[in-house]
Amino acid sequence: MNGLDGEWHILGVDYAGEPLPGRTGRLQIIAPRFAIQIGGTPREVGGVEFVSSAEPASLDLIWRDHGGGEVRRIRAIVRRRGTLMQFCYYPEGGTSRPTTFDTLPTATTPPAILVRCKLELE
Repeated sequence: MNGLDGEWHILGVDYAGEPLPGRTGRLQIIAPRFAIQIGGTPREVGGVEFVSSAEPASLDLIWRDHGGGEVRRIRAIVRRRGTLMQFCYYPEGGTSRPTTFDTLPTATTPPAILVRCKLELE
């Protein structure tokens, strides 16, 4: 179990400083696995890597093919405050991750995606 395990309600998603309409859903994290569904898209599952000692903390969501090969990886930074969580990542993938939770592009960084979640309490 890690500090992010649980059922999360996705409250909203922002891209490049603008909210993306209809981007609510659910994220379940039970390390080392996750399941996510946003909007009307099909549910997706994969692996989780969480490093709380990084500054800021890092969260990777990893999709694999049937043979176990990595198909996609989101390299995000994450913060949790009580029942609220945010994670921010660059949508084009690659090996870099944001260093701040700002989604606006700069001269040296592309636009980012920020996902805002609230823990569902039983």
